[in-house]
Amino acid sequence: MILGTMKQSDEASYDRMDADLFHSNKMSSSSPRFQTVAVVLIGVVAAIALVFSAIALARPGTMGITVPVQDTAGNTDSKIWVFAIGHDGSELEYIHELSGTVRGFHVDLVEAVCARANKNCRMMWDVYENCYRSKVGERSRPGVGLVSGWYDGCTGWFNTYERAVSVSFTKPFRKPQESVFFVRRGNPGNFMANDLTGKTIGFIDGFSSNEHCLKRTKVTGGDLPPDRTKHFMSSESAVQAVNNQEVDAVFANIYSLDLAEHLDIASGDTISSCSGDGAGIMIRKDSRLADWWNPAFDQLKMSNEFQRICSEVSAKHGDQLLAQKPDYCVA
Repeated sequence: MILGTMKQSDEASYDRMDADLFHSNKMSSSSPRFQTVAVVLIGVVAAIALVFSAIALARPGTMGITVPVQDTAGNTDSKIWVFAIGHDGSELEYIHELSGTVRGFHVDLVEAVCARANKNCRMMWDVYENCYRSKVGERSRPGVGLVSGWYDGCTGWFNTYERAVSVSFTKPFRKPQESVFFVRRGNPGNFMANDLTGKTIGFIDGFSSNEHCLKRTKVTGGDLPPDRTKHFMSSESAVQAVNNQEVDAVFANIYSLDLAEHLDIASGDTISSCSGDGAGIMIRKDSRLADWWNPAFDQLKMSNEFQRICSEVSAKHGDQLLAQKPDYCVA
């Protein structure tokens, strides 16, 4: 058969043939012509599907292949790790009045560990009770900020028996602190730290030196009833309550700067059972922060950079109470 130029009459003949075949059901699925048409249609549909798939993958917000994103520092971990930090007025953490920024030992440490781990970190100031809080007559509990994920961890919190039930901690970078009773200057009420019978004791909300710790010490009268227990949201309000004789004493750690500046420490033995371990980063139970923090912190200690940060606290942040106790850093 010689193929030549198709004429209009030939096209008409083919059109009539196709119509007769379809109307008479003579074109079956097993015919070569039907198979050819089917293959062509399938190919066209597949090509269209590939085009739409490519468009969908390129469009933001659609499910596609997840590719690790590098930040400007070259980190493959694109997450920004946020650390909550407070303001206790000591070298640990304080607000620099001229710049309005939070500074101190905790800031220096977080920056050093994050740099060692090559992580993108930010500090966020917040009130302490949003990290952890306690109410009179109730068990202590994590604060709304930590539970709700406002930040990944809270800086400088002690690992206590009560806290360990509901939160976790990184390796400690500060040693456990002893707890004492703070009273009015000169102790005019002759407060005795070894007998709390009939006394009203104040506690700062969220501190490791709480009524549960006091109860464990077996100090006479240490199992305080609720009406003999007062909680305060800040050191300032606790100092005012002592001076106004609203409470007989405040139970807190010995490094509480605001208390030590305005009150005296009652005579008697110090209490060292309020913390199960030293202070670290307090995190949620499901957090992965410790996975990279702990190895980076270990590297920081082995490089002697950690000891340098500890030794420079006084020069960088002022010669206050904490700076006079250079052994507060863990070994």
